[in-house]
Amino acid sequence: AIPRKPATIMDVAAASGVSYATVSRYLNGNPHVSAKAAERIAAAVKQVNYTPNNAARSLVRQRTQTVAF
Repeated sequence: AIPRKPATIMDVAAASGVSYATVSRYLNGNPHVSAKAAERIAAAVKQVNYTPNNAARSLVRQRTQTVAF
């Protein structure tokens, strides 16, 4: 069997029927997401088995949340 790639925000958006931006706002805790959309996104996250990619998040935010000694 071919290993399946991890789910992305785009996969969650497609499964929930909302935009990429709305999924991003929901995942980042922005309060400007309707309750109905939040329910659909939460269900889609479970359906596609989405887990945040910390490496991608660090690249986008240009922060690693790593402390060096």
